[in-house]
Amino acid sequence: MLVRKIPLRRMPSLSNMVKMMDYNLVRSKRKTLALYVRQDGSLEVRAPLKTSKGYIEDFIKQKQDWITATRSKLSDRQETKKTVQISAADAARYKKQAKEYLQLKCRYYSELMGLRPSAVRINSAKTRWGSCNGKGEINFTFRLIFAPEELIDYVVVHELAHLKEMNHSSSFWAVVEQTMPDYRERRKRLREHQHQFEFIVT
Repeated sequence: MLVRKIPLRRMPSLSNMVKMMDYNLVRSKRKTLALYVRQDGSLEVRAPLKTSKGYIEDFIKQKQDWITATRSKLSDRQETKKTVQISAADAARYKKQAKEYLQLKCRYYSELMGLRPSAVRINSAKTRWGSCNGKGEINFTFRLIFAPEELIDYVVVHELAHLKEMNHSSSFWAVVEQTMPDYRERRKRLREHQHQFEFIVT
């Protein structure tokens, strides 16, 4: 998912110049407007609670070139992505293998980092490699075991770091870097890997 954030400021009205595109609006107690182009090409706008609809739509029209370019990039990635179909039985088998393998990985890096999850679980998530909740439970998608080992290691260290910092602040990345100094390169490669394959359970 690609995102562009812009601070709120006064903009000229474009309501009569450009046709408005469809979008999904999410309001929250944020201070800036943000545009998100989803993997399916849909547009999501996140806005402060009191921002007017007219202001939001002027903002979207100002950024139409960026939106179009981003959608084109996502379309190109989708065209080059390889689709791998697996049966439900194979998926169950891969989940079992993933659980055994990733528990070993977590045990190894837990010793290095001094951070221990309360549980390690495997799911079938399609868009997230892993997650960590407030109870200290870590979840991984079974699809992770198809990634190169150095990228699997990065995801494991990333999720373990959340046991100490439940955010993506500079403090969080410092925890990751302490164990994995080259995490930036691994993170970049993981994003590239994510756009190369799509696993479908039939």
